Formats: sequence, C-alpha cells, structure tokens
Amino acid sequence: MSKKILLVDDEKEIVQLLDKKLSQEGFEVIKLSSGKEAVDKTKKYLPDLVLMDIMMPDIDGAEAVKLLQKDTLTRNIPVLFLSGILAPGSSSDTPQGITVGGIHYPALGKPFTAQQLLNKISELLIK
Repeated sequence: MSKKILLVDDEKEIVQLLDKKLSQEGFEVIKLSSGKEAVDKTKKYLPDLVLMDIMMPDIDGAEAVKLLQKDTLTRNIPVLFLSGILAPGSSSDTPQGITVGGIHYPALGKPFTAQQLLNKISELLIK
C-alpha cells in the first residue's frame, strides 16, 4: 500500500511540481492550499506525513501544526515544513529547524532539490 502524503502550500506551481514528483515515487498525494484545510483534512485522511508550508493566507503552517498537536488522532503524524523563510536547501541538519509547541520539526528551505525532499521524507517515514 502506498504512503499517503498531505501536501499543503498556497503556491500552485510548487504543489503541481511536488505532486508530480511524489506521485512518480509511488506516494498518494492529497493537495491542499490552506492551513485551515490542512487541519480538517489531516483529521479526515490521517496521512503518513504532512508537508506543510509556513506562510499561508488563512492560518500559517505553525498554527495549523499547533492545532494538530492538540488532537490525539493527529499529534503523532510527522510534519516536514517547507518554507521560503529558511535559507535555500537548508534542512533540520542546520540550526534552522522549526519548533512549534515545544516540538522540533524538520524543515527544508525553498528552493530545495527533489532529492533533498525525498531524503527527508524517507527519514521521517522510517521512524
């Protein structure tokens, strides 16, 4: 059975590119464009991983993750932040990970390579 990834980003081009790459790699991708939608759909679909942009128009990614942390169904779902506010290609191997509600989450700074993304996804899904 393929792993389910919830992809949340308000930039349509990024969503299309990531959806194509992740689908080619055999993942089932659920595409969303807002933080509020991410909270609702994470509870509905219970994905294996959430790829979450930070800066979005309604509620930002950090606020959405805080809401997911409060729900017993969603609090343990791994989250990988994707953000334009981090240095390009940076990851949580640098001091630039993101802490939300006292929990440290890995992050990739935009732009990043497909290989950097796949490596991070592999690390998170193996845990």
